[in-house]
Amino acid sequence: LTLQGLCLLTMAQPQPGAPLLTLLPPAPQVRTVVLGSPATRAALAQRDGQLRRADITESGPAEFTARLSQQNRQVSDPAERYSETLLSLERPVRWWGKAGLDADQAGASRTSARLAYADAIHETSRDLLQLWIETLRTDMRLDNAQTNLALAQELDRLAAARLRQGEISQLDASLAQAELQRAQAAQDQARAARSAAVARLTRTYPGITLAQAPLPDPVWLQARLEALPALQELRQQYLERNHQLNLGRSEAARLRLLAQRADRDQWPDPTLGIYTANERAGAERIIGVSISVPLSGRLRQNHAMAAAADAQNAEDRVHQLELSLGADIEARYSSLQHLARAAISIDTAALTQQQAADKSRKAYALGEHSMTELIQNRRLAAEQLISARLAQLEVLEGLALIELDLHMIWDFDE
Repeated sequence: LTLQGLCLLTMAQPQPGAPLLTLLPPAPQVRTVVLGSPATRAALAQRDGQLRRADITESGPAEFTARLSQQNRQVSDPAERYSETLLSLERPVRWWGKAGLDADQAGASRTSARLAYADAIHETSRDLLQLWIETLRTDMRLDNAQTNLALAQELDRLAAARLRQGEISQLDASLAQAELQRAQAAQDQARAARSAAVARLTRTYPGITLAQAPLPDPVWLQARLEALPALQELRQQYLERNHQLNLGRSEAARLRLLAQRADRDQWPDPTLGIYTANERAGAERIIGVSISVPLSGRLRQNHAMAAAADAQNAEDRVHQLELSLGADIEARYSSLQHLARAAISIDTAALTQQQAADKSRKAYALGEHSMTELIQNRRLAAEQLISARLAQLEVLEGLALIELDLHMIWDFDE
């Protein structure tokens, strides 16, 4: 097996234009795994609880109160005793537009509950994607280590044969053997890293099927990147569809409604009731209505001021988050542009270095290169090769994360 053949095998790639999704786990499988993960199930339970609390807010906590009083009346002149009963039914009522504010606040709470659940699905999908890419990265390093080991074994065999024929020195043979030992150690390290990555992926997300997909051509990655919306449009879409930001906006709106409700609470709600009484052993019957109103004090005013401060704090935090997320997507977009161009250059450099290493092998066979030069050229070719593949994978990861954030792939948020 020649160096050129090994390099061509390692660099095998699909045709440009292959869909991005063919390099990622199948969407139906991802949906099943993500929706079944403990984090997503916990978010679903939290959403259901918050929806029920929103119903409580809308209907209000007020309840009917029934009162029953039984007493004995004693009259001294003439001496008589009477059994008397008082029965009443009372309930607080929401006045001053409070019921409408509670309904609006409940609506905001329902929106927040759904957004929080969607955000949990999205963040779980992002984590799965990153673990998947990390597994691909360790696969590449392992493939590269195995290729280097095969090259080192070939070189060691060649050096041993030439040493027996007296064509090279013992030093050259020792250098070849040391290179073989280094390649074996590198393979063991790569295997350990891949085992750890596979364990993290498969234990965190049981049900994901491992697959070693070939990388797309860097030119295709560049074209796919250029197919994204322009920066301003991409930024707008990202901010509009970002669950974290929308959740912050919804929570800020809910807290503002809560502040308005606390302000309205400075006008206390009355408690209305009806009652009936049976006095003097039924000789007198009474039917009436009652109303009681708490007297507002500094407590309600302080509650209103605190709620207004909380709402302002939430709104300022949302504004800061919007600025931060906008800067983040612009930085990621700009960085990907440069990384895509760098991946093309590194890929070209890797091919050139591989050709140089192949020529060095032929020169060594003719006695024109030393063993040190041959090992150095092969090592540089291997390093350039893995650098090219990792650069392509870095572009792929950044592109996939942006498309995931724009809901262009794996769009199954509920």
